[in-house]
Amino acid sequence: MLTVHVPVGTLFRTAMEGDEAGEILADLAVDGSSVLIARGGRGGWGNKRFANATRKTPMFAQKGSQGVQLRLVVELKLLADVGLVGLPNAGKSTLLRAWSAAQPKVAAYPFTTLEPELGVVSVGHDRFVAADMPGLIEGASDGVGLGHEFLRHIERTRVLVHVLDMTHEDPLADYVLINTELAAFGHGLADKLQLLALNKIDDMEAEIRVEVLRGEIEALGVPWMAISAQQRVGTDDLSVAAWRVLGAEREREVHEAPAPILRPEPQRRRVEVERDAKGMAVVRGQTAEWLARTFDVDDYEAKRELLDRLNRLGVGRALQRAGVKDGDRVRIGDVELEWVR
Repeated sequence: MLTVHVPVGTLFRTAMEGDEAGEILADLAVDGSSVLIARGGRGGWGNKRFANATRKTPMFAQKGSQGVQLRLVVELKLLADVGLVGLPNAGKSTLLRAWSAAQPKVAAYPFTTLEPELGVVSVGHDRFVAADMPGLIEGASDGVGLGHEFLRHIERTRVLVHVLDMTHEDPLADYVLINTELAAFGHGLADKLQLLALNKIDDMEAEIRVEVLRGEIEALGVPWMAISAQQRVGTDDLSVAAWRVLGAEREREVHEAPAPILRPEPQRRRVEVERDAKGMAVVRGQTAEWLARTFDVDDYEAKRELLDRLNRLGVGRALQRAGVKDGDRVRIGDVELEWVR
């Protein structure tokens, strides 16, 4: 068995036409989890296995069967407790630097962060993982820029800290723009709990703007704090607030987690016989089809061994009930042969 080690947060999907992602086969969101994606082929026996008292040296062997073949799309979605979202240059990377030992790139121009950066944030004896999500722009939900690349990582977060640049002329319009993109992308992003971080209050105009807009900010109904990530003013209080909201969200998840739905494999008979459009008897059954594929029906000894094993499996009785007589042609899986008990 081939084992492939992948990071936590890896998704496996079936590949559609043009390598588009299809159905989710597995979501490895828990450390240590594993999944069998494609089963290998069942091996065959060598000639020694078929020796008996009257057949000392069999001149045939059993072939191995082919394994499952799949084309997959493998995605990685980063796992973080808290995601930092906002427009480019809102101060997300600076906030992550203030919170943790992470060193995301910080510069005075947009899109300095091109991929999510993770940092571990300590709150007393507790800690959580925060992710600096690259700046979103209008149209991100439609894939503008690297919108989909950014938004898919936000799916994994429990709480969002929405960083607003209060030096902008209309920061509340920025707030609406980002939330519109989250809602348009779907996948529950708009339903995530948010904290508002009103950033850059070390700038006098920004500090004044917070006071001017206080009523409108309160009307949003979202917890908020005024901070300066650059000067590390209010950042510790913000991390404590984020930790509290995160704890409440975790508790809610535990209480509202749905009971697991068990879908057992349907019980099937070992052997089933049906008639095709031409009236030929068709044998269905995993083991029967595997035997038919792996023995050479053109070799007398191999065919005799196959028929013996099929009879022991109950294929003979099933065919007899279906009205099949010796000498009739039957099909087992993709193999057609003359049936002789």
